[in-house]
Amino acid sequence: MNNDKNNSKNEALYFQVMYSRRNWISELFLQIFFAVSSRPRMLLETPIRRNMGERYFNFSSALFLAFVLAVYPILKEKFYLFTRLGGYDVEFSMANFIMHYFTWYIYIAVFVYSAFQRYNEVRHLPGVFDFARFSLSNGYIHPFFRSLIINGERADRRTIETVLEPGLFFLGGLVLWIFGQSIGLLLLICSIFYSLSYISAYQQADHVIMDKIDAAIVNEELGRTIIEGREIEETRGFSFMGRRPADPTLQRQMVAVLTGQDETFALV
Repeated sequence: MNNDKNNSKNEALYFQVMYSRRNWISELFLQIFFAVSSRPRMLLETPIRRNMGERYFNFSSALFLAFVLAVYPILKEKFYLFTRLGGYDVEFSMANFIMHYFTWYIYIAVFVYSAFQRYNEVRHLPGVFDFARFSLSNGYIHPFFRSLIINGERADRRTIETVLEPGLFFLGGLVLWIFGQSIGLLLLICSIFYSLSYISAYQQADHVIMDKIDAAIVNEELGRTIIEGREIEETRGFSFMGRRPADPTLQRQMVAVLTGQDETFALV
């Protein structure tokens, strides 16, 4: 019976879902970025955020990411020399290697140092099992971004996470890339993943809120639509597309069933 009751309460959602018109290609594109953005976001968030949740920041994953980034340039150079790809027809040049990857290893050092800071913060934060801390918190935003003024107002969190934070790394990465630094391209790519993943997260949150609002409107307007026969102009844009019973008693019973106020709908 509980399952039937839950199903009845969710019936009103059928109308909202049926009416929805969403850009599935755009949503799929953003969800893909969201799904694969964990490591790119970690690479950028770790140096600029603090007090992350213990289930959001993973110290071992951060160290593994740093290790992969540290060995990647060496393996890449050895691979090119071995296969003679990319125009490599000379012996390995340490000077050339340092020229391209000096800032790469500086950033890795900054990232590892920041990872240890985040690890110590997590250890000293209030315990999540004492209901004192949200374990999936993505951390506190750096005061620099909080102080920025856009159109006469302080930037909100959504603007910071989707534009300002990734924008800073994008511009920095672009400058470094122009000067031949390999870390520049990595920062450019990560900043794009960073921005699009947060755009996707906010878009999903928007849809959740709109679903709740629409469900509330449906529950409130069903009675006026079915019982009173109101048109869409009078019901905040909602219209009932099913057949309305002619009997007023059955109309009220139908509304009760669809809004979860009753479990039965007996035809007589």
